[in-house]
Amino acid sequence: MKHRLTGILIGLVAAACAAQAAVDCTAAGRLAIQEGGRKKPFDTFAREIVQRITGRTRFNDRDPVELVFSIAFAKDESEWSGQKIIRLGYQPFKARLGLHETDSYFSYRELAGNAKLRSLFEELGKSQGMEGKGKAKDPLQDEINALGNKLHDIESLVDRSALALVPHPNDPDAAWISPDDAAKMAGYWPNDTKKIQEQFQAVGRAYQEGDAAVLARQCEALAALLRQLSPKVYPDQPALEREITYNHLRPFRWSWTLLLLSLLVLVMTSKLRHPVFYGSGMALYIAGLCMLIIGFVYRCLIAGRPPVTNMYESVIWVGFGAAAFALVFELIYRSRYFATAAAGFVVLALLLADQFPNVLDPNIRPLTPVLRDNFWLTTHVLTITLGYAAFGLTYALGHVSLAFHLWRPSARPQLDALTQYTYRAMQVGVLLLAAGTGLGGLWANYAWGRFWGWDPKETWSLIALLSYLIVLHGRYSGWLTTFSLNVAACVCFNAVLMAWYGVNFVLGTGLHSYGFGSGGLGYVAAFVAADMAFVAFAAWRFKNAAGATPV
Repeated sequence: MKHRLTGILIGLVAAACAAQAAVDCTAAGRLAIQEGGRKKPFDTFAREIVQRITGRTRFNDRDPVELVFSIAFAKDESEWSGQKIIRLGYQPFKARLGLHETDSYFSYRELAGNAKLRSLFEELGKSQGMEGKGKAKDPLQDEINALGNKLHDIESLVDRSALALVPHPNDPDAAWISPDDAAKMAGYWPNDTKKIQEQFQAVGRAYQEGDAAVLARQCEALAALLRQLSPKVYPDQPALEREITYNHLRPFRWSWTLLLLSLLVLVMTSKLRHPVFYGSGMALYIAGLCMLIIGFVYRCLIAGRPPVTNMYESVIWVGFGAAAFALVFELIYRSRYFATAAAGFVVLALLLADQFPNVLDPNIRPLTPVLRDNFWLTTHVLTITLGYAAFGLTYALGHVSLAFHLWRPSARPQLDALTQYTYRAMQVGVLLLAAGTGLGGLWANYAWGRFWGWDPKETWSLIALLSYLIVLHGRYSGWLTTFSLNVAACVCFNAVLMAWYGVNFVLGTGLHSYGFGSGGLGYVAAFVAADMAFVAFAAWRFKNAAGATPV
């Protein structure tokens, strides 16, 4: 315990020293760089690589650009190799390496010098060669591969090969290069190599000397030089500034904060009926929705496409759709229930997107070839995810209804109204999901030459659609009571979760590979189990309530 306390104190002292030595690198963030097939501000690049290594865009409250510079322009290895910045959370992996299982961060030095890790890398290479022979995918292999990428990221910063700051003279699609790559520099800029390298070295010296003013001037001079040499390839400054503004504004975080405040105020209206509270709650709700729209506008302008090409963007878009549908219904019915239910659902969705960047990757990446037809991307993907949004609103309203059945079972007017609201939202979801599934078939025929192929994504979309169609038919024909409709609204959303998350992150098979990912299964499974336990408890209470009759 004493040694652990000493280690913590040493870490705090080191962090304080690092904070004191930090240099303002704001100007460096405005440099343009190419990484992952996309030209972007250095500010974005630094956030993305720091997130990959540490799991956070800001580590120990250090500016990501400054953290990247501290590695790339370190005077010697001791300045960075001992810093515990590499996140490793998978317990079985840490046990295999003989590391402290209670620690989450490790230094490059202790990992690169770990003999057990080297042998695991060798095993990984052999197992990857056998993947085509039917070898099952192992979570440990994913963790080993991820750690290898983190170590490579750090090594590419140390040798500065990751700092691809120099554009091609005239080809917008050609790879950019590091100023330290002398051979490629001579091929790109034979007459200007020395000038570019000297200016780059001046940036490094200014950072090492800790002079923020000189660093800003040298970064501006480097950007001006590169833009002058390659005006057709180097990005416009307004485009770079727009993305930097988006990075620092964090509109989706503002959105869930405002919607959470809206939820709290709207819940208060159940006891405090004064119009001021309802008006204040709706004002906060609309403000949160506006921040969502602002975030989408920024992402569309930055990426040049609809923002629904990965799980992060689809989660945000589904939250937006649920909030927008609820606002329309709220204006029609003048009931606080739509806004209250939607606010809770959207806060949950945005919190997941904001707090789990290693699962829901927020980075903007170039489109895969199958997604580059923006007409189909806009019509199919937006439509089907808006269907998910309507079902998300249905799911939230169903939970509000079950809460009334549990704690205010005598409030029949509210229960009847909530059931009607759930039914209407479900109808919207069925229409959108049916249209989106049909449009997906048309896109599949255009892209793959067949309308339907029982791909897992197609199959689960159909299962989700049929699930809700059965519920609507049961309600219309009188098979489902008020209570059972709300139970079905909660249970059927699991089919949407499977089509939306499960196919991409659990099954990981099929032609929709561009949407695949990993992580979060434990959290999702725990959430579903807890939610179904709540629904089962509500059903048990309803069935055993004294004098209960079907409603």
